Amino acid sequence: PPWSPLDGISAHMKVDEATGELLFFNYSKHAPYMHYGVVDRHDRLVHYVPIPLPGPRLPHDMAFTEHFAILNDFPLFWDPELLKQGKHVVKFHPELPSRFAIIPRRGQVQDIRWFEAAPTFVLHWLNAYEQGDEIILDGYFEEEPEPKNFDGAPKGYERMMSYLDQYKMKTRLHRWRFNLKTGTTTEQRLDDRTLEFGMFNQRYAGKPYRYAYSAVQVPGWFLFHGYVKHDLQTGESWEVRLPDGQFASEAPFAPRIGAKDEDDGYLVTFVTNENTQGSEALLIDCKRFSDGPVCRIALPHKLCSGTHSCWAPGADLRDGLLSGRPA
Repeated sequence: PPWSPLDGISAHMKVDEATGELLFFNYSKHAPYMHYGVVDRHDRLVHYVPIPLPGPRLPHDMAFTEHFAILNDFPLFWDPELLKQGKHVVKFHPELPSRFAIIPRRGQVQDIRWFEAAPTFVLHWLNAYEQGDEIILDGYFEEEPEPKNFDGAPKGYERMMSYLDQYKMKTRLHRWRFNLKTGTTTEQRLDDRTLEFGMFNQRYAGKPYRYAYSAVQVPGWFLFHGYVKHDLQTGESWEVRLPDGQFASEAPFAPRIGAKDEDDGYLVTFVTNENTQGSEALLIDCKRFSDGPVCRIALPHKLCSGTHSCWAPGADLRDGLLSGRPA
């Protein structure tokens, strides 16, 4: 885009459907090491500020609430001594805390509030929202951010394969609470299962929400073969598994037309079937989650199993194409 800053744009920018704003961050190997920016609904860069860090870091995602953006400084980063030699080797530093920068969405560097929490790395966040004096943030806590080498991997790929196995990293659905009044952080484990790649109804992004949907990985492989729905109010959960040999992707939530309830809609995903060498689009009714797919649409070509995905109403896509602007 014409507004793209020198250090580029992060992997996971966020769009607030309520305002039409796009929130993003970037990071680099030179000071201040991170920036945060806002692009308005008219595709104009309207805010861009430094987020000073102690050194080069590897943030992958961010979150936001109605009034704040949330950025992170995790103790999993390139080994500083090896980096001086031009070698990029990730190292976990468990003696350091996880740090969270909470900044007003149009705030300046002096407005940043830093909070500390248990050392970890988080690849993906779910959602965040404000509740009284607290900001609540949900994501996937890694118990082993630097996992042991993968036994049985092809020679030379042992370390890389270990970073593709969520069961080695032990990714758990987790909640952080940041108290803006006291400056304290409290943490809560929401599920002990190995889960990641969470989705939810995007109409509730940055707002209090109730339902979350996580992908279930095949142990030892970077493949998904199921989903878990969580009721974050009651603690209940429901799981759907695909038949053997079928692998899905991250499944965005598509609200039903005219929906009033948060979970009135569908998870939508592509499935690769290694038994038939074909692919399908699947819809799971989130009101009847345990029933599994309620619709299967055969696709004309086999698709590779993937990771990230998104969904948009057809009308938005058509309007975007007709206007010549992003939907």
